[in-house]
Amino acid sequence: MMEQERNIPLGNVKALVIMFVVVLIVNVLKGGGGFPSPLGIQCGSTSFWVANAIMLGWVATVFIFARSHLINKFKDKARVKYAYVEGDIEWDERATVVYPGICMFAGFFAGMFGVGGGIVKGPLMLAMGVHPSVSSASSACMILFTSFTATTSFMVFGLLIPEYAAVCVVVGFFATWIGQLALWYLMARFHRNSYIAFSIGGIVLLSVFLMTIQSLVSMAEGHHEEPGGIC
Repeated sequence: MMEQERNIPLGNVKALVIMFVVVLIVNVLKGGGGFPSPLGIQCGSTSFWVANAIMLGWVATVFIFARSHLINKFKDKARVKYAYVEGDIEWDERATVVYPGICMFAGFFAGMFGVGGGIVKGPLMLAMGVHPSVSSASSACMILFTSFTATTSFMVFGLLIPEYAAVCVVVGFFATWIGQLALWYLMARFHRNSYIAFSIGGIVLLSVFLMTIQSLVSMAEGHHEEPGGIC
């Protein structure tokens, strides 16, 4: 058990990648308003909604198997009296429902308001007692998958502006690189993991502030978006 905990669970990583690839393939094959389906599926048709149902069913199936795996592992640890360290999560029957449920709502609102799900998941893991370094790395990993999936959805529905996307990718890459270097320097110099927690909190606060300003400016200018369908 101790040896397993010391190594990266490659089986879990493979399962995550397989789930992501299947969702990505179904998302592209069903097409949308800005991308014709290779299978000839019309946006808004019965086949279109069946494809969406298949995608949700696949994610739900993976969740059920992942929950069963975590609970069995929790029981094995309890049987051998495994000693948890600070930052470990005890994935019992309650935790395997509550925390994924919170993450589901985080992803829902992240997609609705256009903010990164990691903005919610980072503070959530800190509240769970996860080590700040683990919280930062885990949320970044989750953002990689969720953001890529969201980007393909925007492309399929014709909502992605290529010129903006190119600039945002470049700016995001270098901003992340500079921020990571600065954080590494601060941690190496002062040996304080609290800087990670402060950076996550600062990003959340800045995001809320900027979203509020944007909303107020839009209301003051009288901008009104015309309602439209998904196609």
